[in-house]
Amino acid sequence: MPEQSSLYAAIGGEDGIARLVASYVRILRDDPSFGQLRALYTLEGIKRYDSRMREFLSGWLGGPALYQERHGLPMLRESHRAIPIDQALMQEWMRVMRMALNEAIADPALRLRLEGAFAQMSESLINKR
Repeated sequence: MPEQSSLYAAIGGEDGIARLVASYVRILRDDPSFGQLRALYTLEGIKRYDSRMREFLSGWLGGPALYQERHGLPMLRESHRAIPIDQALMQEWMRVMRMALNEAIADPALRLRLEGAFAQMSESLINKR
C-alpha cells in the first residue's frame, strides 16, 4: 500500500468503516468487561454513536467529510469534554477498538497503522484537570 494512500481507501471506504464500527459497537454492547465505557451510553446513544462514528471516521481517515457536511466541524475535544476521560477509560476504549480492528481489518500492517492513529486520537481526549 503506497504511503500516500488514504486510510479511508485502505480500509475499504464506506464499507470498511461500516464493518469496523459495527464490530466496535457489537463488542461494546455485548462484552460485559467493558461496562465502564458502555455505561456512558444509553441504547439510543449507542445507535447515535454508530452513525456519528461512521460519519466522523469517513473524513478523519481521508474520505468524504460526512460529519462536517451533516453536523458542522467535529470539534472532537469539545464534544468529549463533559465525559470524564482518564487513562483507564481511554485504555478501555482502545481495547474495544483493538478487538474491532482485529475482527474487521485483515491486513496486519493496516491494523497497526489504524491502531496508532486511534491511540494518538484517544490520548488527545484525556481530560487534564
